Amino acid sequence: MLASMLAFDFSGWVAYTVLGVALGSVFAIAASGLVVTYATSGIFNFAHGAVATVCALVYWQLKVDWGWPTFFATVVTVFVVAPALGAFIEVAVMRGLRGTSEITQLVIPVAVMLALNGAAVWIWKRGTVSHNNTYWFGGDNAVSVFGQNLRVHQLISMGFAVAIAAVLYVVLHKTRVGTTMRATVDDRNLLMMNGGRPDLMSMLAWAIGSCLAGLAGVLISPERGQIEVLALTLIVFSAYPAAIAGRLRSVPLAFAGAIAIGVAIRWWEKLSSTSAGPRWPAWANVRIALPAILLFVILLLLPQDRLRGTVISRSRERFHVPTVPASAAWAVVLVVVVAMLQALLGGTDVLKLNQAMALSVMALSLVLLSGYAGQVNLALFAFAGIATIAVWQFDVGPTGQALRESMSVFGILIAVVVCMIVGGLIALPALRLRGLYLGLATFAFAIIVDQLVLQQANALHPNLFGWKFELNLFTNRTLTVPRPHWFGVDFTNERSYLMLLTVTFALIGIGLIALRRSAYGQMLVAMKDSPAACATLGLNIVRLKLSVFMLSAGIGGLGGLLWAAQIRTIDNTRFDLLLGLSLFLLAVVGGIGYVSGALVAGLLMAVVSTVLPEMFDTFGNDVPQLRWLFVDVLGNFNKFVGVALIGIQLGKNPSGVAQQVMDGFRPLAKAPVAAAVWAAGVVGLWALAWRDVISNWDFVIVLVASMVLVPQLIFRVFPDRFAGELQRIDGEDLGRLGLDRPLTITDRERFDRELGIATPAEAVR
Repeated sequence: MLASMLAFDFSGWVAYTVLGVALGSVFAIAASGLVVTYATSGIFNFAHGAVATVCALVYWQLKVDWGWPTFFATVVTVFVVAPALGAFIEVAVMRGLRGTSEITQLVIPVAVMLALNGAAVWIWKRGTVSHNNTYWFGGDNAVSVFGQNLRVHQLISMGFAVAIAAVLYVVLHKTRVGTTMRATVDDRNLLMMNGGRPDLMSMLAWAIGSCLAGLAGVLISPERGQIEVLALTLIVFSAYPAAIAGRLRSVPLAFAGAIAIGVAIRWWEKLSSTSAGPRWPAWANVRIALPAILLFVILLLLPQDRLRGTVISRSRERFHVPTVPASAAWAVVLVVVVAMLQALLGGTDVLKLNQAMALSVMALSLVLLSGYAGQVNLALFAFAGIATIAVWQFDVGPTGQALRESMSVFGILIAVVVCMIVGGLIALPALRLRGLYLGLATFAFAIIVDQLVLQQANALHPNLFGWKFELNLFTNRTLTVPRPHWFGVDFTNERSYLMLLTVTFALIGIGLIALRRSAYGQMLVAMKDSPAACATLGLNIVRLKLSVFMLSAGIGGLGGLLWAAQIRTIDNTRFDLLLGLSLFLLAVVGGIGYVSGALVAGLLMAVVSTVLPEMFDTFGNDVPQLRWLFVDVLGNFNKFVGVALIGIQLGKNPSGVAQQVMDGFRPLAKAPVAAAVWAAGVVGLWALAWRDVISNWDFVIVLVASMVLVPQLIFRVFPDRFAGELQRIDGEDLGRLGLDRPLTITDRERFDRELGIATPAEAVR
């Protein structure tokens, strides 16, 4: 049928091919920028599409809103604003990534992408102003190419793409500047010894990459009509498969891949527009997901990289693993603290804490997969959506029956098992991928699930071996997920549901720490540190990766299901791709190797998304004269840029916030009596707040102040208890070194005696 269709409408297919080449030319420009940035810095610029979006809006501001001539608006946008933005990102953010892990180097560009998208929405996308860029030389000026009319704008794009690819190839491979730029990522120290300036070359590379991203944004934005920030960012994402096809180093291969992707997209549009095409409700969504599908396929077809050796000495991240009894004790403390807090909080505040704990359970899956095993999953909310659909399909809302009033244990188990199976299916083709490539593969999977599953509003009626059944994905774009009602406890109550979430987090957290200390956990860490050594010793890496992906997907699905039940009636827009990226980012900020890091991630997510906006709104209502400051400025800044700025600061402390918090409370372990007195005082203050003797705000202020001051006071009052402890690297993983406590002066003197090394005093004699 396809052959007859091709023969019947040959001229139509030629026309769509010409349009595909024009579209692919813009992708080629963007892909060339990605290649330049990665080849000269070793960091994949996840914010490439966001830079293009910002530049498209700057161009609109100059040309459309302010009336600048096209030439001057283009020159200022592409050759002033874009390179300045790229240089600023490199100097202010990317230089802090030296010595960090692959996960951190992936997360920080994601944070920059969120920050730029948020800033674009904050500055331009408020109100009802339409943002439409116009074609160069107008949309009516066209030239016929093989029977297809191409706008002059499109022909210029094709010319730019060819010229840029040729110039970049010559610069990178035939000039001293190009050799120096590529040497920057290979060996910075050797380059400096030979008189090179790696910082300057890296900044130049980022400026050139951003310049090309800006040009792509200016060229493609007229094709999109109304400029939508996320939509345009994802359009430039279509250049990612092309850059990967060139192994992020070859401009010619990236150019060829971009043209092929543009043609594939136009061919799909041609195929889906014919009456002979399959009649599937999600057919149109495949067009949006097609670049992600191509990226996933290209990643699987690329030659496999060699297994790498250890990188411990190069990474600044260190994670200490607590003992299982200690983790159980802290789990009890967490449950008690949350029980005390919920007694003080009002109903709306309990809802916010519910959201934080549900997100924390989801983040636990990242602790296992990324913190322990060193693997990457940017599709966390995709698994949350899959779990929600599974419990709806098999437990809550079966066809032809009334909705159940409670989720059953069986339904939750089914949802977890479905997520584990999907996680295993995704892990199978992705087993050969690591680091950046694995992150891009899971990112592509998230887009595919969003477009082909979560955005599916119509019921499907598949016929499987003669068995016809109805499959409801997101009927009418919403699903109702009831909460459990088990053992006589009605968890529809917000306070009881909060305790269920807290106990679930505590139990999974204890299980993860026990797993980390088991032989299986040691194998995960060994695989993270040196896959080559593990393979040499006979460790089955394939089976290990498959199992950890399935376990992580199951935990993520459970957390996502509990999160959906916390919302109850949930629509398909809540499983937002950027929301998943934000949670992954905050999990790394919290401390991806710590269970407490997942708790920090959930709390930060809730604070930024719900607590701070309401606080700013309250301040604006209390002081109407300053509402513009609290709501319009601070509120919108927090809403759109807050999470991203938190992530950008990660380079300064790659081990995460949890490590800093634990180090801050270390003095309490040295003075148990003083710690007990402080804890008793906190309980007393809580009792006063519970009885309304003091306000909740007074309790919070005193509690926070005491958390900061008491450890410092203990350190100063009992200095002798800390004198024998050697200064050690912040967050050093003692378990990795075979130690269960920091070394002391006494330990060092004993080592010196056993090794026959003279002590300083003996050397003087």
